[in-house]
Amino acid sequence: MSLERAYIKPEDGGQIECTFNPAKLTLTKMNRWTQQPAHGRALPRIGFAGGQPATLKVTLTFDSTEKGGDVRQDTDKLWELMYPGAHRNAAHKGSGPQKKNPQRRPQKCTFVWGKILTFEAALTSLTIDFVLFKSDDGTPLRANANCTFTQVKDDDDFPRQNPTSGGRTGERIVRLGPRETLEQVAYDAFGDTALWRGLAAFNGIDDPLRVRAGEQLVLPPSADDLKAFG
Repeated sequence: MSLERAYIKPEDGGQIECTFNPAKLTLTKMNRWTQQPAHGRALPRIGFAGGQPATLKVTLTFDSTEKGGDVRQDTDKLWELMYPGAHRNAAHKGSGPQKKNPQRRPQKCTFVWGKILTFEAALTSLTIDFVLFKSDDGTPLRANANCTFTQVKDDDDFPRQNPTSGGRTGERIVRLGPRETLEQVAYDAFGDTALWRGLAAFNGIDDPLRVRAGEQLVLPPSADDLKAFG
């Protein structure tokens, strides 16, 4: 049974293969929750203000001791993922002609390791440590690449359901736009302008006429949650 190697697939094609599989993968996911003023309550309401992209941190080892070549032939491919447009790697100018990238951003890529993980991302941080060299001329033979990949695609990113269908599972945060009223927010969120009183009470707003653009409102999961406040 052959061993599946971890590899990185750049957006423009090709493949960057790791000499050794990583010993550790660190996945991090964060969400942003916003607190609203308590207005006489012991605890403030908190509402879900949006998710943050997941990050993958991994150290990849590249080794050319068996081939006897320069390990930068491999690490330069990884280094190129940090640069937009056409770029010649300053770390290794002997790596051949530069590739043309018509986009004004670095390439996205996909980190793949067998059935363990497929992670579509952008390489947002890269540190390469060269740790083994030829004794005669100092040619680097082994390198550890400390990578941080930031997620660019969510496999569970489904379209939002109709607000009145009961599809939401928690509170949300919205920000008032210029000249936007509570009636408009109630209609956009729940399809009923009459719920503006409940929306004001739910957020502890004493004077609905004095709300201003930029203020944040907490929306409950469903219209039924507002009717008790109306």
